[in-house]
Amino acid sequence: MFIHSILLQDQTTRYILTGIATGAVLFLFLAGIIVYFVIEYKKRQQQNIAHTITMQENFQKELLITQAEVKEQTLQTIAADLHDNIGQLLSITHATLSSINLVDEIKSAQKIQTAIGFVTHSIKDLRQLAKLLQAENLLQQGLITAIEQELDWLKNSGQYQVHFTKNMDETYLPNPKKELFIFRLLQEIINNIIKHAHASNITCTLAYKEQILSLLIRDDGNGFDAQLINKKDAGLGIGNMKKRAALIGGTFSIQSSPGNGTTVHINIPYTNE
Repeated sequence: MFIHSILLQDQTTRYILTGIATGAVLFLFLAGIIVYFVIEYKKRQQQNIAHTITMQENFQKELLITQAEVKEQTLQTIAADLHDNIGQLLSITHATLSSINLVDEIKSAQKIQTAIGFVTHSIKDLRQLAKLLQAENLLQQGLITAIEQELDWLKNSGQYQVHFTKNMDETYLPNPKKELFIFRLLQEIINNIIKHAHASNITCTLAYKEQILSLLIRDDGNGFDAQLINKKDAGLGIGNMKKRAALIGGTFSIQSSPGNGTTVHINIPYTNE
């Protein structure tokens, strides 16, 4: 009996020790898992912070590039208009005034009136250019005014019928940084129309509903194979425009086919601003 009792005690002790060892192993295992997840959490947290900082830096870099491009495009437009339009008007005015023969008072009076008309036209065009120059100050004047001025210049060129429609929800609040990108996208699209489309009519629609700003630009030009361009993300700067739209959380889509014009649709969310 005594020996049997000792054997039972030894067996109980082994059970206890085995239980303690098993518990210790489980504890260490669980502790290791917890430590692993904590380390992974911290690691991912650091990665997210680094990614956020990189995204912010990229956004600020792209913002500066976009601001510079808007200014450059505006100055190019003004320079072209000064040379092609106002410069020609002033040259004609100079030629008209130089040809005046004071002896012939009737013809002189007619030429003076004609010259005054040219000067008046030049002043009107200069005022329009002055407004266009302010387009680079988008943050101060707002997206709608900037678009109107850009389209007015296009309309005044006499080469296009331009139609602009805006339908803005009363909850719309300007977002200057996003709208600088949107305005630059508009400039790039217009440049493509001027260079490639051979269009006669351009329609632009700006709308805001349910915290989504939508810009649609359509032309009746010669069009192109949009599926091929979209696959390659090449030509006409489409890849870059998609990237810029994505940078502000939006989408950029383009529909076109040979002979059927082109439609560009941009959607930008204004949530969580």
